[in-house]
Amino acid sequence: MPNLRKRGQEDRSLIYTDWRRTIDVGTYCQDIDQVEYRIINGEIVPVLMLELTRYDYDTEPTKGYFAAILERFSKSQRKAATKFATLLGVNCIIVLFKHDLTKFWLFNLTTNQGWYSLDKKGYEDWLVRCRRKN
Repeated sequence: MPNLRKRGQEDRSLIYTDWRRTIDVGTYCQDIDQVEYRIINGEIVPVLMLELTRYDYDTEPTKGYFAAILERFSKSQRKAATKFATLLGVNCIIVLFKHDLTKFWLFNLTTNQGWYSLDKKGYEDWLVRCRRKN
């Protein structure tokens, strides 16, 4: 059975994703978690590209934990993510979020800056500020 999320919701794309990765067609495939965008005068305007990862502990993440996240992005995944963000004209941000959504840590892959810590209200305010830039 495919991987299940909390509340019994199935990750409906997992079976395809796992299968697709077994096929060598001479191309690569990357999952992008979210693209934030606005609609202005009927036109799509990209705002941010987000890569999401959840933190399941009640303690603060260690420097090693943050380094491990960046290590996951150290090879082609980072290069592809920042290229796609550039094509969209936006920044690619890693969002590490605490399991209960009380804390968020941001790392800008495009500019190689972070980690910035925000509470829930701070994260909401940050999203609003990003929206206003476009």
